[in-house]
Amino acid sequence: MARPRSSICVSDLIPSMNERMMGRFIIIRRFRCSSRLDTLELILADEKGDRIQASIGLDCLAYDSSRLVEGTWIFIKDFGLVDAVGSVRPTRHAYKILWNLSTSFQRTVVTASVDYFKFVRFEDVLAGLVDPSVCVDLIGRLMCVGNYDEDEGMNSTWEQIYLELENVRGIRIRCRLPKGYATKFFSGLKTCADNTILCVMRFARLELSRGDMRATTMCTCTELLFNPSCDEASRMRLAFASVERKLF
Repeated sequence: MARPRSSICVSDLIPSMNERMMGRFIIIRRFRCSSRLDTLELILADEKGDRIQASIGLDCLAYDSSRLVEGTWIFIKDFGLVDAVGSVRPTRHAYKILWNLSTSFQRTVVTASVDYFKFVRFEDVLAGLVDPSVCVDLIGRLMCVGNYDEDEGMNSTWEQIYLELENVRGIRIRCRLPKGYATKFFSGLKTCADNTILCVMRFARLELSRGDMRATTMCTCTELLFNPSCDEASRMRLAFASVERKLF
């Protein structure tokens, strides 16, 4: 008989035939992919901020799946682990959680001071030092927005959006957003009143274009955030303000 195991961290999750897995996680992303509409995908994180993907098949999507809300802490019991496969994965964990018919969860409360971002340096992305098979988090100052195929001004009917983000060292990275993200992008942009607009691409997929690495989206997993409340955004805003004071 499989024996239960006490709640463990993401980094400790490995398959075992003799243990029933359980753990406490926060839901930081909920999404579906067009190739697997019968599966609900979650990105979970533990109290240290380490991430793992979870998949819930149609046969396990009970009525209480609506309670799986982003930002909610849950305690999951009796789940399985399978290899995380695919040309691009949302987390770097070698395995992902698999919901089965015996898996159950309940909401819980955790006090944690982690913001659950995993930002990478633009320099490392452009130098090819970041694994393109794993999604990344990017943050930078929004510098320009455009579309190579349209002559009219910015609007949500564009088939694709190209933008550039800049870090505090003046390094820029180009990003490509498909049409499905146009409305989200322009709606978020309208809420920004500051001269300096910080933009986050969370769970961005890296792709090679004309010899350079750029960021794009992975199905609906990628999230756009404008002027987010996180430690890195606060540090970046102070750094940009310091540079502007020196210029004037």
